[in-house]
Amino acid sequence: MLDKMWFDIDVELTDFIFSLCTELHKEGPVDSDVLESLSIIKSLYPEKIAPFENDILYYMGLFYKTTKPTNFKELIYQEFADSIKETTSCDFTPVQADAFNKIKSSNNFSFSAPTSTGKSFLFNKLLQEAKGDVIVVVPSRALLSEYISKISVVVGKDVLVLSFIDIINKKKTKRNIFVITPERGDDLFQKIDELNIDLFMFDEAQLTEDKLRGLKFDSFVRRVNKKCPKAKKVFAHPFIDNPEAQIIKNKLIGKSSFANYQQRSVGKIFLTRKKNDSFVYFSPFNDKTNGDIVYNGDPIECVLNRKGTCLIYVSKNSIYTSVISEKIQRYIVQCPLIADSRALKYIEKVEEFLGSNKRKSSMIVEMMRHGIIIHHGSIPLRVRSIIEQFITAGYARLCFATSTLIQGVNMPFDLVWIDNFRFWGSDDEKSLDLKNLIGRAGRTNEKSNTFDFGYVVINESNRGKFTERLLYTSRISEDSLLDLEGHDIFEDVEDEINAIINDDFDIDLKMPNIQVERLKDSNIDVDIAYILDSFFVNGKPISGKEYYNISKVQRDKIKKAFQHIFVSHLNRRELVGGERSVLSTAIPLLLWTIQGKTFAEIVSLRYSFLSMREEQARLTKQLVEGFISEPIFLQEQDKLRVRESPSAHSLPDKSYTKSNSLFKDMSPMKLSYDLVIYDTYDYMDKVISLSLKNPMCAAFFLYYDKTNDSRALALSNYISYGTNDRKEIWLKRYGFEQEDMEWLKPCVDDIDENQITFNDNIKQYLDDEQKSVLLERYI
Repeated sequence: MLDKMWFDIDVELTDFIFSLCTELHKEGPVDSDVLESLSIIKSLYPEKIAPFENDILYYMGLFYKTTKPTNFKELIYQEFADSIKETTSCDFTPVQADAFNKIKSSNNFSFSAPTSTGKSFLFNKLLQEAKGDVIVVVPSRALLSEYISKISVVVGKDVLVLSFIDIINKKKTKRNIFVITPERGDDLFQKIDELNIDLFMFDEAQLTEDKLRGLKFDSFVRRVNKKCPKAKKVFAHPFIDNPEAQIIKNKLIGKSSFANYQQRSVGKIFLTRKKNDSFVYFSPFNDKTNGDIVYNGDPIECVLNRKGTCLIYVSKNSIYTSVISEKIQRYIVQCPLIADSRALKYIEKVEEFLGSNKRKSSMIVEMMRHGIIIHHGSIPLRVRSIIEQFITAGYARLCFATSTLIQGVNMPFDLVWIDNFRFWGSDDEKSLDLKNLIGRAGRTNEKSNTFDFGYVVINESNRGKFTERLLYTSRISEDSLLDLEGHDIFEDVEDEINAIINDDFDIDLKMPNIQVERLKDSNIDVDIAYILDSFFVNGKPISGKEYYNISKVQRDKIKKAFQHIFVSHLNRRELVGGERSVLSTAIPLLLWTIQGKTFAEIVSLRYSFLSMREEQARLTKQLVEGFISEPIFLQEQDKLRVRESPSAHSLPDKSYTKSNSLFKDMSPMKLSYDLVIYDTYDYMDKVISLSLKNPMCAAFFLYYDKTNDSRALALSNYISYGTNDRKEIWLKRYGFEQEDMEWLKPCVDDIDENQITFNDNIKQYLDDEQKSVLLERYI
């Protein structure tokens, strides 16, 4: 509730605060209206609410933040807390304890709980207590690095934690925890008979509502339930009204239970930003003002001045077009340059991975120096992992983020500003995404006797829609798309949908069987032979530069060969224009990968190519040697234009008839190094890894199987691992990246599925914080 009278400095609030506490005692912290009232009063008059704070924390079940009981009620609550600790051996809240006990006593448990109710703490306890292998399914790759980092800390070094399915390091591993997305779920079935899985945890399980990804999610749930009927399955959702739907729709067998927890752990204060950049209070629950209670100052500046943290939710386009720069400049004064040596090491790692420097300046790096973070799905996973460590270590002050935060990245902030109000999907999905996002506002810290709250800021024009979506009750369907007739899907994914429904995959080649049969029946041997003859010289693959040096006729023929191979696994005869452009652009990137180039080297090569570096160097040389004057140099330089290059786009997509470009008609001087980073990572991830790898590897492997041409097997390995070197392939199966090969490979005497045998060279890296984390389970 928001009441104008509270802002009268002489107002008497003791009775009102007491009534709010009574409400908490009777009902628990389930009413956002009550928590909002307490938050506003605390922000205005902390001294008035201080005498009640220990009571409030007891009533909210946040026993780990309470001090010694001082009255009879607190004593009773303390008995309750002691009882929970005695039965669970953990300082759980009542919600965590109830969920923990239901998981222990059920085969399947599905629950919903608001963001920030301590789900991660509960999951960590389950992971620590598990006796066998565990599979954690998360909705996005953005979550993988965060989960891996946090799990690695809470379990022993004899527990292998990987973001993919592989059975390695056998001699030093007692059990495995695999954190995967549903897209990587198929890999499990190659190894499932070698594992002893006793727990599946599905986080952000509302993914089941997504069309294609929901089908993959439901299919994975049903397949693992069939293969591992005795293993527990736990489903976690935020803000879902009917968590039991997960059990019903997937027909889970065995004892099942569910719970819909409404208890919050923090309060929220809501503000709108007006066009004149002033801020006013409002309440989406019970507003007794006329929108005329002005917030004194800029809430973001206030939070930053208190050494707090802010999240500004923006569109990816505003990052790409540097629209956010204006906002950054406004707040950068509150974010001075970081001098902490540990923080600077994180920044150095990001700079090294991206290959940025004075000439190739990256805003990601330069803003990190001020504790300002840019976070979205086209930032390389390794960099996102370092950024998340940077945030967890407390160095981040201001974060500009896109929907990757909605997808569950667990980073709470003191203030969330929703500057971009575009949400996608059904009304249920839009409402759920909004609630999930504002759930990041407000942090429960370990400080005793402190009721916590956060700020949510929206633009004034979105107030009505915001309130409507916040009060909307979100539900998930009790029917899986797997069981419905006549799926409304694109032709391009029809094979995959049918394979999911009928469980008709080639597990080894990781493709629907029908697509494998098409490759076998197609006339692509000539194309494969031409690619092998063109790409291999004296048994070694050519470089990206050598590719550009061959004749255009030959390059066009190579492109057509790749196109023919790729389209052969689809149920159509040719690619559309946009698909052809993307595939052509991916070829030199694939060759640079095959050459063992690091991500920084690939981005640098592409930046030089797009910015016509050679032409710039030629003009500079003419100027230095006096062949042209400075005015002519500037005139000629001004005529240069960045080479157009189609933006990365997932394939296949029959509707993508014309490609887009991030680099249109601009001077090379204005080419953003960050844009090249984002687009190159999308090519490596969306195009090569997720779109091309499986069909291309399958085609070359089938050709090798038929002809015994070892070059085909080598190219399959190059596409799959970026190398054909046995030691490097094994190191990549252990989770190391190309960037690690230069320092790591000389330290390894031998490697197989049992262990890595290191030599004494490894000792020099054990004091490096980042490298020791990578090595700790293999030493």
